[in-house]
Amino acid sequence: MSVNGKNEVYCSTGTVVGRVVGFDYTVIERELPRVVEQSGADGIELVMLPYFYDKLGDVKSTIARSGLRTAVVHADKDIGSLLSYGGDDNARESMRLWRVNCEFAASLDTRRIVLHLWGNRESDTNFAYNLSFLPHMLDISDEYGIRVMIENIPCVALDPLTRWRQIDELAGGRCGFIYDVRFGQLHGQNPAIQRSDYMKSGRIEHMHISDFGGGFRDFSAIRPILHPNEGKVDFPALFDSLRCAAYRGSLTLESPVMSERGLDIRKLIRTMSWLTASVSEL
Repeated sequence: MSVNGKNEVYCSTGTVVGRVVGFDYTVIERELPRVVEQSGADGIELVMLPYFYDKLGDVKSTIARSGLRTAVVHADKDIGSLLSYGGDDNARESMRLWRVNCEFAASLDTRRIVLHLWGNRESDTNFAYNLSFLPHMLDISDEYGIRVMIENIPCVALDPLTRWRQIDELAGGRCGFIYDVRFGQLHGQNPAIQRSDYMKSGRIEHMHISDFGGGFRDFSAIRPILHPNEGKVDFPALFDSLRCAAYRGSLTLESPVMSERGLDIRKLIRTMSWLTASVSEL
């Protein structure tokens, strides 16, 4: 999102909330206000986790006390994985979770949601089946006034750009796209995405920023998720391409700072400050 010509920058809650730290979402209130303030960021992207479902009221209260704007909600990744598994029960559960995620996003006054339309081991191996649910999912999101953005997540059958084109044939302008540079590097598609009509036309509405250190389709290197300039993504080329395309979307840092020792908040502030400074030159 661009506000007054400024590309907004957000910090993903996935940088500080996860299994290794016991899913302690109170860090959103304790630490992220300082990260956002000191880095000059514009808010947060909330990653929905299965752990949250019986605590949604408390999660919402925690965010409210933080004073931070939830600019984007990243829907539960299990939604796409359940569809990829196949079967009526999994499909019903996926649609139930999708509605819960959209409703919660709306309750946070958030108007954009990230969707992984496929995922996990089955990935895009039965893509036509997953895609058949998209019109219904868009109808649900429309009920809540939420804009859906579909990410270029890893594929095992084809590739993310091909999947985007197939989504476009069905859904057209009813949804936008999110460009994750780590997954672009995994598939060797960063240059193609940066030169694509999706970038030139503004169909890429949001970006996820982290780094990737492996080779082409090296799925073993997806984790750990690296910070920018720790891997192989060509960030100078990326920002040049954004300038050339007059990119007016937003960007979120997704690189975690969690370990068994706790949180490296200083590193998070450094990386967020680098990102906001880089984006300010677009």
